[in-house]
Amino acid sequence: MQRIKADFIKLADSMGGKLFGVCRIDELRGNFHAEIREISKSLNTGISIGIPLSISVMQTLTDHPNVLYKAHYRQTNHALNDIAFQISHRIYDLGYNAIPVPASQMLSWKPMRAHLSHREIAYKAGLGWRGRNNLLVNSIYGSQVRLVTVLTDLLLPADQPTDEDCDECYACLDACPVGAIGDNIEDFNLGACYKQVSEFAKPERIGSYICGLCLQACCGKR
Repeated sequence: MQRIKADFIKLADSMGGKLFGVCRIDELRGNFHAEIREISKSLNTGISIGIPLSISVMQTLTDHPNVLYKAHYRQTNHALNDIAFQISHRIYDLGYNAIPVPASQMLSWKPMRAHLSHREIAYKAGLGWRGRNNLLVNSIYGSQVRLVTVLTDLLLPADQPTDEDCDECYACLDACPVGAIGDNIEDFNLGACYKQVSEFAKPERIGSYICGLCLQACCGKR
């Protein structure tokens, strides 16, 4: 299984997936959407893959999302879905089952629901920690990373969550235009964040619930 995992890591990396981790999903299944909750009972493993966003694209943001960032956001999500698709088919070829869960696929906005939390899968798979901005923070890329998940019954070796945290970094607090981010993770105001991205989505050329400002401030070590 370690060799198979290494092959998957190599495949993901060749397609831009620089982050790759594995976790067990038993403790997370209760929060899965009804569309996948039942079928996930026959699965035990979550594979998390991350693609870093372009530093140069992030640097074009000022006080609002722009068309370049919107396109890059979508391109990255498409690339993640391609990786998840390819890994799922490798798993099928090995005689196991897999569900490639789409990147950034919202099933409803009020309340905000997706099939699962890619962030929580990534956290448990050791790819980073939950930051003050309510996003995954990776030690190298910060929050400038997009995520996708594959659920499977292929029992790959699991990784361990990191014990790192944001420590004394508060850069995202100053970056948020509506003060939705607080000193502690529990202080994050999801309602204020949603209201702001709703405003950002109104211009016809944007039309998407995106922001990117706290991501720009959270750049990691790169």
